[in-house]
Amino acid sequence: MAEGIARMISGRLTMRADVERDQATGTDSWGNPTVPDFQPLGTLKCFAWSTSSREIVDGDKTAMVEDMRVMFALDADIEEGDEISAIKDRQGTVIIPGRLKVDGPVQRKHTHLEAALMRIG
Repeated sequence: MAEGIARMISGRLTMRADVERDQATGTDSWGNPTVPDFQPLGTLKCFAWSTSSREIVDGDKTAMVEDMRVMFALDADIEEGDEISAIKDRQGTVIIPGRLKVDGPVQRKHTHLEAALMRIG
């Protein structure tokens, strides 16, 4: 039964995320973390979706906020703070442009990993 569930989840992973991880280490001369240095980690099978979107109005400023989530296979190398430069379909066409950051801890579900995404920029 577990193999059947794993196949079902892998069948849902119809998208591909180009994942990058910060490789910067250490601190500067003031003791602050060094400037982030995101380097490509790899392309992971995934499925991303929007849970909701809303408009926020603050005086003369208006912003759209979209809550997004993404799921990966249980063995995916994905961590809090990783960034996604783009999410593509199987043919390589960008369907969700980046930059997206894995926001908060990656949650381990019974059949997959799941994470919240935050748009950067």
